[in-house]
Amino acid sequence: MKLKAYILFLYLCVPVFVQGASTPANNPDPYESFNRAMFQFNLHFHNVIGEPVVKAYKAVVPSPARTGVSNFFNNLNEPLNVINALLQGNIESGLNSFMRFTLNSTFGLLGLIDIATPAGLPYQKEDLGQTLAVWGLWSESNYLMLPLVGPYTTRDLFGRVVDSSYNPSYKNIIQTDAYGQIYLFLGESFDDYTKVEMLLTEVKQQPDPYIFMRESYLQYRTNLIYNGNPPAPDLDDFNFE
Repeated sequence: MKLKAYILFLYLCVPVFVQGASTPANNPDPYESFNRAMFQFNLHFHNVIGEPVVKAYKAVVPSPARTGVSNFFNNLNEPLNVINALLQGNIESGLNSFMRFTLNSTFGLLGLIDIATPAGLPYQKEDLGQTLAVWGLWSESNYLMLPLVGPYTTRDLFGRVVDSSYNPSYKNIIQTDAYGQIYLFLGESFDDYTKVEMLLTEVKQQPDPYIFMRESYLQYRTNLIYNGNPPAPDLDDFNFE
């Protein structure tokens, strides 16, 4: 499930738990003071700069072109999806991503056109953060809100840095240097931001927007780690008082 749709789903479901809890179960947040400060900074940046820029981008760039940009970045990540899926022992997902990359890179104009999804090969995000979680090498991972780039966990941030540093697409397809990789990272981050920007209005209306954002992101990542089938929460871990 993509981030935009998943956060929208959580918008309808999570407030039931958020309204009655000051600190959600199972999600230690030792950096909460820092995270809240960065969250407020990001919201202020969104209100003053981010939202107007995204609206201008959507007004100037037609929807098919924006979709092409998203498809392009997804396609660049397919080799990483293949590697991480295989490292997790998920052969089917690895083959799916390999076939997607082959089809979209050739018949899809280097990924600008996603012909694989209509052909029955949906996009499946796999990254090193998920791989480390599956291996059980980094089972405890704390939530971290970063300025401008948004939410991560410590495990997923480490994974993102490593993934970006050895992504085969950068050296073998685009053949870019470290500066080019930074520009691609920023471009992909902006593309992700344009997909969830309109949901921030709903986030700000929650009783505690910070907790809502944190729980949305953590559940989104849990959903990815378990390939859409996360284990049911242990009711003994919830505080119903």
